[in-house]
Amino acid sequence: MNTKLVKKYIYDGLGFPIELHDVEMVREGDEFYPKIDVDKIADLAIESLVSQKSRLTGNQIKFVRTYFSMSLREFANIVNESHMAVKKWEKFKDEATNMDRNIEIMLRLYIYNHILIKQQNDKKQKMEFYNRYVALTEMFSHPQGSAPATQKRVMEPSPPVYQIAKLSKQAPKPSKKS
Repeated sequence: MNTKLVKKYIYDGLGFPIELHDVEMVREGDEFYPKIDVDKIADLAIESLVSQKSRLTGNQIKFVRTYFSMSLREFANIVNESHMAVKKWEKFKDEATNMDRNIEIMLRLYIYNHILIKQQNDKKQKMEFYNRYVALTEMFSHPQGSAPATQKRVMEPSPPVYQIAKLSKQAPKPSKKS
């Protein structure tokens, strides 16, 4: 069995191109095929869609829906739209959809919540979730590349976020002081 290493390989098995680096290729007959872990690539792809600067394409919408094993109707319920709207977005294929920006932010936050927050649900993760939300809303409130430099900053924790983070736990009973 012959193998070779390819510095740059474009994988499009998820419906959209993903650039992979240093991919081992295995000879099968007269052809070379990539030796890759498709599940790992899918996991990395879904995580990268959260912070992708460009709008989601139809193929990416379909990938998100199938990654979470949802029907058109189930996915439509997540984004509070009709299943026909989801079907229409998916027909955009490699082009950016005409999905409302707020729906796209909500979808990206859904992905972030179900992939990253579920891994560890502590105060730091909730702060990162809030900061991701702020970054997404800022990213979509300005056309690509037109946001002023002053808005590209690291978000600091604010009191309202701390209060939101505490809502998930039962509030301690007040202690009586003598």
